[in-house]
Amino acid sequence: MMTERFFVSPEFLAEKNQAFTIPAGPLYRQIVAVLRMKAGDNLALLPNDGRELVCKITEINRSGIIGDIIETVSKPEITPKVMVCAALLKRENFELILQKCTELGATSFQPLVTERTIKKLSEVPERWLAIVREASEQSGRGVMPVIHEPLSFEKALAKTDGLRRVVLHEGHGGKLPAKKKDEAIALFIGPEGGFTEREITLAKDAGSLVTHLGDKLVMRAETAAMAGLTLLRL
Repeated sequence: MMTERFFVSPEFLAEKNQAFTIPAGPLYRQIVAVLRMKAGDNLALLPNDGRELVCKITEINRSGIIGDIIETVSKPEITPKVMVCAALLKRENFELILQKCTELGATSFQPLVTERTIKKLSEVPERWLAIVREASEQSGRGVMPVIHEPLSFEKALAKTDGLRRVVLHEGHGGKLPAKKKDEAIALFIGPEGGFTEREITLAKDAGSLVTHLGDKLVMRAETAAMAGLTLLRL
Protein backbone atom coordinates (compact mmCIF):
# COMPACT_ATOMS: atom_id res chain seq x y z
CA MET A 1 0.00 0.00 0.00
CA MET A 2 1.33 3.43 -0.95
CA THR A 3 2.34 5.63 2.00
CA GLU A 4 0.46 8.93 2.17
CA ARG A 5 2.81 11.91 1.78
CA PHE A 6 2.30 15.45 3.11
CA PHE A 7 4.35 18.64 2.93
CA VAL A 8 4.40 20.19 6.40
CA SER A 9 5.78 23.19 8.22
CA PRO A 10 9.10 22.49 9.98
CA GLU A 11 7.32 23.65 13.14
CA PHE A 12 5.43 20.35 13.15
CA LEU A 13 8.69 18.40 13.50
CA ALA A 14 10.74 17.84 16.65
CA GLU A 15 13.58 16.03 14.95
CA LYS A 16 15.89 15.99 17.99
CA ASN A 17 13.21 13.98 19.77
CA GLN A 18 12.34 11.98 16.63
CA ALA A 19 8.72 13.09 16.98
CA PHE A 20 6.06 15.10 15.18
CA THR A 21 2.80 16.85 15.99
CA ILE A 22 0.19 17.91 13.44
CA PRO A 23 -2.18 20.39 15.13
CA ALA A 24 -5.91 20.53 14.46
CA GLY A 25 -6.51 22.21 11.11
CA PRO A 26 -6.89 21.40 7.40
CA LEU A 27 -4.14 18.73 7.30
CA TYR A 28 -5.45 17.17 10.51
CA ARG A 29 -8.94 16.92 8.99
CA GLN A 30 -7.58 15.42 5.76
CA ILE A 31 -5.70 12.71 7.63
CA VAL A 32 -8.39 11.91 10.18
CA ALA A 33 -11.73 12.64 8.49
CA VAL A 34 -10.93 12.08 4.79
CA LEU A 35 -8.24 9.39 4.81
CA ARG A 36 -9.44 7.91 8.13
CA MET A 37 -5.93 7.16 9.28
CA LYS A 38 -5.47 5.92 12.83
CA ALA A 39 -2.82 5.18 15.45
CA GLY A 40 -0.35 2.66 14.09
CA ASP A 41 -0.56 3.90 10.50
CA ASN A 42 2.55 5.14 8.67
CA LEU A 43 2.83 8.37 6.71
CA ALA A 44 5.61 10.46 5.17
CA LEU A 45 6.14 14.09 6.18
CA LEU A 46 8.05 16.44 3.88
CA PRO A 47 9.71 19.63 5.21
CA ASN A 48 10.27 20.81 1.60
CA ASP A 49 14.06 20.56 1.84
CA GLY A 50 14.66 17.37 -0.15
CA ARG A 51 14.05 14.97 2.75
CA GLU A 52 11.21 12.55 3.40
CA LEU A 53 10.54 11.61 7.03
CA VAL A 54 8.93 8.20 7.42
CA CYS A 55 6.66 8.42 10.46
CA LYS A 56 4.19 6.40 12.53
CA ILE A 57 1.10 7.81 14.21
CA THR A 58 0.99 6.98 17.91
CA GLU A 59 -1.98 9.07 19.06
CA ILE A 60 -4.86 11.08 17.62
CA ASN A 61 -6.83 13.41 19.87
CA ARG A 62 -8.94 16.51 19.40
CA SER A 63 -5.99 18.86 19.45
CA GLY A 64 -3.71 17.04 17.05
CA ILE A 65 -1.93 14.00 15.66
CA ILE A 66 1.18 12.79 17.49
CA GLY A 67 3.76 10.30 16.31
CA ASP A 68 7.33 9.13 15.92
CA ILE A 69 9.86 9.79 13.17
CA ILE A 70 11.17 6.37 12.16
CA GLU A 71 13.53 7.12 9.29
CA THR A 72 14.84 10.01 7.18
CA VAL A 73 15.24 9.47 3.44
CA SER A 74 16.99 11.94 1.12
CA LYS A 75 15.21 12.55 -2.18
CA PRO A 76 17.51 13.03 -5.20
CA GLU A 77 17.69 16.50 -6.75
CA ILE A 78 15.84 16.80 -10.05
CA THR A 79 18.13 17.61 -12.98
CA PRO A 80 18.37 19.39 -15.28
CA LYS A 81 16.60 22.29 -13.60
CA VAL A 82 13.81 23.60 -15.84
CA MET A 83 11.80 26.75 -15.20
CA VAL A 84 8.52 26.58 -17.13
CA CYS A 85 7.72 30.10 -18.32
CA ALA A 86 4.13 29.74 -19.48
CA ALA A 87 1.73 32.39 -20.73
CA LEU A 88 -1.44 32.72 -18.68
CA LEU A 89 -4.30 30.71 -20.18
CA LYS A 90 -7.87 29.87 -19.25
CA ARG A 91 -7.94 28.74 -15.62
CA GLU A 92 -8.30 25.00 -16.18
CA ASN A 93 -5.65 24.95 -18.92
CA PHE A 94 -3.03 26.80 -16.89
CA GLU A 95 -3.79 24.65 -13.85
CA LEU A 96 -3.19 21.57 -16.00
CA ILE A 97 0.27 22.93 -16.85
CA LEU A 98 1.01 23.40 -13.15
CA GLN A 99 -0.16 19.92 -12.22
CA LYS A 100 1.39 17.89 -15.02
CA CYS A 101 4.66 19.81 -15.26
CA THR A 102 5.10 19.38 -11.51
CA GLU A 103 4.72 15.63 -12.00
CA LEU A 104 7.22 15.80 -14.88
CA GLY A 105 9.89 17.55 -12.81
CA ALA A 106 9.61 21.30 -13.40
CA THR A 107 11.80 23.15 -10.91
CA SER A 108 9.76 26.35 -10.98
CA PHE A 109 7.04 28.21 -12.85
CA GLN A 110 7.12 31.74 -14.26
CA PRO A 111 3.64 32.85 -15.39
CA LEU A 112 3.85 35.21 -18.37
CA VAL A 113 1.72 38.15 -19.42
CA THR A 114 2.26 38.37 -23.18
CA GLU A 115 0.83 40.58 -25.91
CA ARG A 116 -1.85 37.96 -26.70
CA THR A 117 -2.60 37.05 -23.09
CA ILE A 118 -6.30 37.51 -22.39
CA LYS A 119 -6.43 36.72 -18.67
CA LYS A 120 -4.03 38.85 -16.63
CA LEU A 121 -3.03 38.34 -12.99
CA SER A 122 -0.60 40.18 -10.76
CA GLU A 123 -0.24 37.60 -7.98
CA VAL A 124 -0.22 33.84 -7.41
CA PRO A 125 -3.64 32.41 -6.42
CA GLU A 126 -3.74 30.09 -3.40
CA ARG A 127 -5.32 27.44 -5.61
CA TRP A 128 -2.14 27.24 -7.72
CA LEU A 129 -0.06 26.56 -4.61
CA ALA A 130 -2.44 23.79 -3.56
CA ILE A 131 -2.27 22.19 -7.02
CA VAL A 132 1.53 22.18 -7.01
CA ARG A 133 1.67 20.86 -3.44
CA GLU A 134 -0.73 17.98 -4.15
CA ALA A 135 1.03 17.09 -7.41
CA SER A 136 4.40 17.10 -5.61
CA GLU A 137 3.06 14.82 -2.89
CA GLN A 138 1.54 12.42 -5.41
CA SER A 139 4.62 12.24 -7.63
CA GLY A 140 7.15 11.55 -4.88
CA ARG A 141 8.97 14.88 -4.90
CA GLY A 142 11.00 16.11 -1.95
CA VAL A 143 10.84 19.79 -2.91
CA MET A 144 7.87 21.65 -4.39
CA PRO A 145 8.37 23.83 -7.47
CA VAL A 146 8.31 27.56 -6.82
CA ILE A 147 5.61 29.65 -8.52
CA HIS A 148 6.88 33.17 -9.19
CA GLU A 149 4.70 36.25 -9.49
CA PRO A 150 3.46 36.85 -13.09
CA LEU A 151 5.78 38.96 -15.27
CA SER A 152 5.66 40.51 -18.69
CA PHE A 153 7.47 38.64 -21.48
CA GLU A 154 10.25 41.24 -21.55
CA LYS A 155 10.82 41.09 -17.78
CA ALA A 156 10.84 37.29 -17.88
CA LEU A 157 13.57 37.38 -20.55
CA ALA A 158 15.65 39.63 -18.31
CA LYS A 159 14.99 37.44 -15.26
CA THR A 160 16.19 34.32 -17.07
CA ASP A 161 19.43 35.86 -18.27
CA GLY A 162 22.10 33.26 -17.58
CA LEU A 163 19.76 30.31 -18.20
CA ARG A 164 19.53 28.51 -21.51
CA ARG A 165 16.25 29.81 -22.94
CA VAL A 166 14.15 27.60 -25.20
CA VAL A 167 11.17 29.38 -26.78
CA LEU A 168 8.58 27.15 -28.45
CA HIS A 169 6.96 28.81 -31.46
CA GLU A 170 5.21 27.31 -34.47
CA GLY A 171 7.01 27.71 -37.77
CA HIS A 172 10.51 28.10 -36.39
CA GLY A 173 13.02 25.31 -36.92
CA GLY A 174 15.85 24.09 -34.78
CA LYS A 175 16.54 21.31 -32.33
CA LEU A 176 16.11 21.18 -28.59
CA PRO A 177 19.43 21.44 -26.74
CA ALA A 178 21.25 18.29 -25.70
CA LYS A 179 20.54 17.27 -22.12
CA LYS A 180 23.05 18.38 -19.48
CA LYS A 181 22.35 17.38 -15.90
CA ASP A 182 24.00 20.44 -14.37
CA GLU A 183 22.25 22.92 -16.67
CA ALA A 184 19.43 25.34 -15.88
CA ILE A 185 16.87 25.88 -18.65
CA ALA A 186 13.99 28.31 -19.10
CA LEU A 187 11.25 26.83 -21.30
CA PHE A 188 8.94 29.52 -22.77
CA ILE A 189 5.39 28.57 -23.79
CA GLY A 190 3.13 31.09 -25.51
CA PRO A 191 -0.62 31.75 -25.20
CA GLU A 192 -3.36 30.76 -27.63
CA GLY A 193 -2.17 32.12 -30.96
CA GLY A 194 1.46 31.96 -29.86
CA PHE A 195 3.97 34.70 -29.27
CA THR A 196 3.90 37.76 -31.51
CA GLU A 197 6.68 38.35 -34.02
CA ARG A 198 7.89 41.26 -31.89
CA GLU A 199 8.24 38.94 -28.91
CA ILE A 200 10.07 36.35 -31.01
CA THR A 201 12.47 39.05 -32.18
CA LEU A 202 13.08 40.07 -28.56
CA ALA A 203 13.72 36.43 -27.64
CA LYS A 204 16.21 35.95 -30.45
CA ASP A 205 17.99 39.20 -29.66
CA ALA A 206 18.37 37.94 -26.08
CA GLY A 207 20.11 34.80 -27.36
CA SER A 208 17.19 32.39 -26.98
CA LEU A 209 16.74 29.24 -29.05
CA VAL A 210 13.40 29.55 -30.88
CA THR A 211 12.09 26.21 -32.11
CA HIS A 212 9.06 23.94 -32.37
CA LEU A 213 8.26 20.34 -31.45
CA GLY A 214 7.05 19.04 -34.80
CA ASP A 215 7.05 20.15 -38.43
CA LYS A 216 3.38 19.29 -39.06
CA LEU A 217 1.85 19.44 -35.59
CA VAL A 218 0.18 22.39 -33.91
CA MET A 219 -0.11 21.73 -30.19
CA ARG A 220 -2.22 23.42 -27.58
CA ALA A 221 -0.14 25.44 -25.14
CA GLU A 222 -0.63 22.99 -22.27
CA THR A 223 0.36 20.05 -24.50
CA ALA A 224 3.47 21.89 -25.72
CA ALA A 225 4.50 22.63 -22.12
CA MET A 226 4.29 18.98 -21.12
CA ALA A 227 5.93 17.68 -24.32
CA GLY A 228 8.74 20.26 -24.24
CA LEU A 229 9.50 19.64 -20.57
CA THR A 230 9.56 15.89 -21.12
CA LEU A 231 12.03 16.17 -23.99
CA LEU A 232 14.30 18.48 -22.01
CA ARG A 233 14.16 16.44 -18.81
CA LEU A 234 14.07 12.76 -19.73
